[in-house]
Amino acid sequence: MAYHIYTTRGIVLSQRAIGEADRVYSILTRDFGLLRARALAVRKASSKLRGILEPFSLSSVSLVRGKDYWRLTSAELVKKIPNTASFARPLALLERLIQGEAPQPELFDTVESSAMIYHSGADLESETQLVAKILYHLGYLRESYLNLPRKELIKAINQGLQHSQLT
Repeated sequence: MAYHIYTTRGIVLSQRAIGEADRVYSILTRDFGLLRARALAVRKASSKLRGILEPFSLSSVSLVRGKDYWRLTSAELVKKIPNTASFARPLALLERLIQGEAPQPELFDTVESSAMIYHSGADLESETQLVAKILYHLGYLRESYLNLPRKELIKAINQGLQHSQLT
């Protein structure tokens, strides 16, 4: 049986160990939205994917859709994003807010562009703006709120999070 291989850009949001050598990754992709994909034997020292699929990495990933789950077949690192709290928190929020697989290219482009310019010295202002843009793309915040002063924007973000019923 032949399988179709899909290749897309993705940002690894998190990883979870499965069994002795496998991992399941949560990956925000441009073409498929948020998906969970299994990488077989990735924790072995001889794995070609070892070190490429780390959280907060922007990668080009190749996937096969199996009967029950996605399977990672290969990946190429595009950029390693600094693992800072000011970027990890918005990505953790993003992972909690998105339910199911649905392409959201505007959201991906926003997160990707933030990742490309993010640096280890990013401040709370950058974090607030990224969270606001995520909430806007997911429908929890109005576009006009994106230009509010930081203090008012934080109030709008908190209201948007209350509407999401995650708080």
